[in-house]
Amino acid sequence: MKQYKTFVVTNLILGILLIALSRVVLPVCGGGAMRCGTSATVDAALGLALLVIAVLAAGFPKKNVHLALSALALVVGIFVSLVPTLIVGTCPHAHMACHTITAPVLAVTGVVIALFAAVNLVYLKLRRRNEQYELKSYS
Repeated sequence: MKQYKTFVVTNLILGILLIALSRVVLPVCGGGAMRCGTSATVDAALGLALLVIAVLAAGFPKKNVHLALSALALVVGIFVSLVPTLIVGTCPHAHMACHTITAPVLAVTGVVIALFAAVNLVYLKLRRRNEQYELKSYS
């Protein structure tokens, strides 16, 4: 499979997974009224942003666009990790499920998203550099 197809499919899967984790699978108390509910809602919105990135990547298979979209996916992954841990947070009570389960799982999911985007970004940069080197050597 070509690189851009891998990028698109993986981001689609990660975006759907993030939305499913934050809205259906992982426990949050208080809905949107408490910090944990707000955190889950923001992470679901970031999952939707990841889906939009994947759709844009499918529509524009150019390398320059994929560089920008990989950088954007990296930023989304970082924010996914930071929302439940630092930016919004969860319940301050250590015994609550949103504090012990939801926040760590969403943080790890964000790290996975960011790592995938970073690897893809490095791959695209190296590939671009190699193509430029080959063009110069033929000139």
